[in-house]
Amino acid sequence: MRKMVITAGALAAVIASSVNASIALDDAGKVKISGDFRLRAEMDERTKFNNGANEDRNRLRYRARFGISFKVNNNWSAKFRLATNTSSINSPHVTFGDDPDIDYDQAYLSYSSGDMKIGAGKQPLNYWNSSEMVWDKDFNPDAISYAQKFGDIKINAAHIIINEGSWGNGDDTIEMLQAVYSKDKLTIAAGYFNNNNNSAAKAVTIFTAQYKASDWRAVIELADSDANTEGQAYALQFRKGLSDDKGVRIYYMYVEAQATPGDGKYGQDDFPDQNGTGLSNFKGFRLQYDQKIDKHTAMDIRLYTMEAIDAAFASLAASGNPYFADDERLRLQLNINLKF
Repeated sequence: MRKMVITAGALAAVIASSVNASIALDDAGKVKISGDFRLRAEMDERTKFNNGANEDRNRLRYRARFGISFKVNNNWSAKFRLATNTSSINSPHVTFGDDPDIDYDQAYLSYSSGDMKIGAGKQPLNYWNSSEMVWDKDFNPDAISYAQKFGDIKINAAHIIINEGSWGNGDDTIEMLQAVYSKDKLTIAAGYFNNNNNSAAKAVTIFTAQYKASDWRAVIELADSDANTEGQAYALQFRKGLSDDKGVRIYYMYVEAQATPGDGKYGQDDFPDQNGTGLSNFKGFRLQYDQKIDKHTAMDIRLYTMEAIDAAFASLAASGNPYFADDERLRLQLNINLKF
């Protein structure tokens, strides 16, 4: 009953804000609301690794998020956000006919002073992220974060608690440290993740470089872990603006099974995953066309084509682990996105 009341209140606020086209809730602009809705249609075709069977699937999905933020003064602020499908750490999308599982996915406090910012709570990871190969932007971990700018260099650090060990047991944690240099059209970042959990990739080093011109950008991202086998990954990305409201993207990813934090569990799930987690043990392309419809509405069409890298890890795939297990997979996807 309590969740139904919270959900009904959130939906009523979304409707009211959409009608009034208002974001600030007070004259000083210290309290603001924001939200987005995505309608998704997708088609999947796959060839299974274990028996070579061909299968296909068509489905409709949606994502809804509603947040409220408030700034107490120049130093202190906080944010709370509700989202669909919070039982998945990587994807807030809900398939038509399934339980939307609405709960909060962000709840955190921030303190800032000059070029320094500290956060605590369930928050977006303060990690400069281009491809989401290493960390899915939908995953908002329980963390204490620190960020500081020193001229053209920014330092990001976070202590992430995955599971609280409580009495007599140690916590499952991840420590993240990143240095980002950005000047003019060039951004270079070096990051490090230390995982205190049962994943094979205990220590992961990441290097990212981006060159961003006026209407195009190119990105390369490399990851290397201390796992004994299958410990390397890379992502290549190219984006080109065709006009003020149109653009195209091309991605290529090669992610071995034990190359990223959590062996891929915390990484992106835009490429199709089969177990409700992130994804590893795959290689493939993502081709995308973007078009802005108006100030608050946009659409995109995506084509994914991918295959498993290592049959041995594909055979280990089961519910809850991130190893890609299909011999081949093709996905065609249409997204319509609205936000305020």
